[in-house]
Amino acid sequence: MTPADLNLASEVTGYQRFLFISLPARLADRELAMAVDHLGEGMENMHEVEGTPSQEAFQRGRYQYLRAEKTLSQERDLPHKGISKAQALIRLEAASAEPFLHYEAGLRMRVEDRGGTVEAVGGVQRGRSYTSHATYQFSNAPALLPGSGSRFPLGVVTPLSKTKAWWEMDWMHRESFFLPRYNSEEKQVAKGHTLAAAAGIPVLVRRLVHAPDSYGREGHYDFLGYFEFAEEHAPIFREVMAALRNVQENPEWNYVREGPEWWGRRVGRAAQLWEDRSSIKA
Repeated sequence: MTPADLNLASEVTGYQRFLFISLPARLADRELAMAVDHLGEGMENMHEVEGTPSQEAFQRGRYQYLRAEKTLSQERDLPHKGISKAQALIRLEAASAEPFLHYEAGLRMRVEDRGGTVEAVGGVQRGRSYTSHATYQFSNAPALLPGSGSRFPLGVVTPLSKTKAWWEMDWMHRESFFLPRYNSEEKQVAKGHTLAAAAGIPVLVRRLVHAPDSYGREGHYDFLGYFEFAEEHAPIFREVMAALRNVQENPEWNYVREGPEWWGRRVGRAAQLWEDRSSIKA
């Protein structure tokens, strides 16, 4: 089902690619680290950047390294070992998919030569879907702007799909799940998605990546959530996710199936991607 079929925004405003790397630290040598850094030459390293990207940087492409925080990650409904077992992640974003092609091919070749694997998932950025202008003003207009890895060192990826029943709903029915629900006495009986997630608006940098072509495809995620935040706001992230998963307060989650919740720590150089870095020191 395409966005147009579902009365959702269809204009693509950007592309993102998540490259999950499974390679033990003992196999990650100095040559690999140098080669990975070289792949990013000409692209912007998001680790050092404050605020939204310039148009020129977005055209060239941008990357961010994340080292796995395995004790914080967790499996959810949809097992995906290529994500859950990954020791590292490289997140790419750009105005077009072109900057990703050479990068991914080069990374895959170097990692696979050492016996590792690269699991790639990605999608596109689209304009506002589901929500009204007023809801956008509440939840998106005041949203926290991106920041450097020193300010927001933690990154979390949350892949998910909606059920067949969700996509078969009338568009007005789907949209209703994002607002509070009230009974016949006008008493609020459920917060809905927007209020359930409200605590995260001022402290979580949020991005939502959509399936590139269509929703509801078997074996493919409909959305990839990506969040960055400070150490002290990790409890708020968990609070928001718990509130979203509470189907009494947020009935939308009855129709959600989640892939692994993958936590990582943002780092500035490829040599920092593996927890045991002794093998890649100069």
